[in-house]
Amino acid sequence: MTEHKKDTDDHLLVGSVVKAFRVLEAFDRQHRGMGFSEISRVTGLEKSAAQRAAHTLWRLGYLDKAPGSGEYRLSLRCQDIGTRFAEASRIVDAVAPYITLLRRKTQASVNLTMLDRTETVFVQRHTTVDMLGNKLGVRARLPAYCTATGIAMLSRLPDAEVEAILAESDLKPHMPNTVWQVDEIMARIRMARQQRFAFGIEEDIASDITLACGFTDPATGDVAAIGLSYFSGTTTAAEVQAQGRDLLISVVDNLARELVDG
Repeated sequence: MTEHKKDTDDHLLVGSVVKAFRVLEAFDRQHRGMGFSEISRVTGLEKSAAQRAAHTLWRLGYLDKAPGSGEYRLSLRCQDIGTRFAEASRIVDAVAPYITLLRRKTQASVNLTMLDRTETVFVQRHTTVDMLGNKLGVRARLPAYCTATGIAMLSRLPDAEVEAILAESDLKPHMPNTVWQVDEIMARIRMARQQRFAFGIEEDIASDITLACGFTDPATGDVAAIGLSYFSGTTTAAEVQAQGRDLLISVVDNLARELVDG
């Protein structure tokens, strides 16, 4: 897991690099293109610092300038960072044939997620036509405490670490079915450990039923999960478990053995 420290506690931390990443992370759907003033406002950096960071990122090829306005925007080179992560990840490499198997054997959208402290990060998504209408397509991260994949991953951690993660989380209901009280979340995690899977119905995304199993890469400590997501308008919770539970557990067992042997 990532170790979090205050900037003032780390004498090896390079402030200019921190500022550059703050600029990169400021670009999103609401901020597709920005000039120096807006970058300064969004990041909280002084305008001169924002200007230097943006100019450096442009010179390195991670930002482009829009013709005419001169606003900065993310370049295609940023995509290379995510691609390199996938190429270097043992989990992404090992899971590929199992994703193909699950897509062939089920009618589910198949997701590979990884745990980034309080959040579930979608590393791979293979979406069915039924699920194209939900809002997940534009969201790479969701709170771990209220997703089946998140609960499956949290179940791989000791209670003390889970409690620390929940203490850092912004616990609140996102949907009527969201489980967001600490005691109830811990009960779900204990059940996931016992049953070896987690299950969620419209707790974070409308019309979604998700079955998930978590696993750990023993070489890196990375925690991940494979999730099978179904459109609730065409199936039931009982049908989802009957179709996917044993298959998903078997897949994750085989995957875990490969990661140990690899």
